[in-house]
Formats: sequence, structure tokens, C-alpha cells
Amino acid sequence: SVTMTIQITQGEIADSMAGIIYPYSVMVQIKRAADQEFKIFKGQGQYITDNRLYDIWVLEQINGKKVSLSDYNTNFPRLEMNTTKNQFYGFAGCNHMNGSLFFEKGLLRFTNVATTLMACGDNNKEDEFLKALRSTTSYSVANMRLSLSNPSGVLLVFKKVD
Repeated sequence: SVTMTIQITQGEIADSMAGIIYPYSVMVQIKRAADQEFKIFKGQGQYITDNRLYDIWVLEQINGKKVSLSDYNTNFPRLEMNTTKNQFYGFAGCNHMNGSLFFEKGLLRFTNVATTLMACGDNNKEDEFLKALRSTTSYSVANMRLSLSNPSGVLLVFKKVD
């Protein structure tokens, strides 16, 4: 008989030997029936981001409406996610963008979103796109489509192009 406790705590913790900062500290306590005390193991960790997100996606719908090229200056917004580095970059409809991915047990957030500062036309829906991207908390992938949602519903739908 073994008793084991695993504790995962959010908060940056550095691995000084590897020079990497992890988003979680992890502690595992194990006690076999014959042991008098728990053995404690401590370290760092991170959730592994869903590899199906690692691709190039082009926007098809925003807030339930199909997008058209007249909604943006030259091209549809596109999103490329690097799940190994938890980073994203792409085109927001007028400006280039980049930022970080936060992934945990199916939760997906786009953080530290930065864009270039080109002036966009009045009809450009880049602000609506960026607001929806920043509001994302969950996702689904099916039929070569990526849907980004929050508790209010589906915000953005992308088609896989790579």
C-alpha cells in the first residue's frame, strides 16, 4: 500500500542549471506502508500544449459571422502557433502580431499580445479580432477547423492552411 500526494502550484520557478523558467512548481510526496515518513520530491513543470494547435490558421468567422476580405486591408487574419515554445505570431488584419500561449488542461489563453503600429482603415475589423483573441479561454479542433471560445460562446473560427 502506497500513499501519494501530488501538488502543482502556479508560480514561476527557475531551473538554475538549465536556465529555464517554468510556470509551475511540483511536489510529490510518497509513503509506503513500511515507511515512517513521506519521501518528498520537488521540481518544476509545465503542461504540454496540445500539438494539434501547432500550425497556420486563417480566420473564417468572427463572433458567428463569416469574414470577407473587405473587413481587412489586404489579407485575412492568420495565426501561427508554436506549441513547443508556447508562442504565437501572425497577422491581425492590418498589423503583425505576436505573443504567448498559456495552456493548462484544455484551457487556452493568448497573453502578452503585441502588434505593430500601422494605422488601419475605419472599416478594418482588427480591433474586434484582437479583442476576441484576448477573450479566448477554450478551443476545439475538428475537420481542419480551430474554434476559439469563452463562456459566452464561439469567438473565432479558423481554417488550417498548412
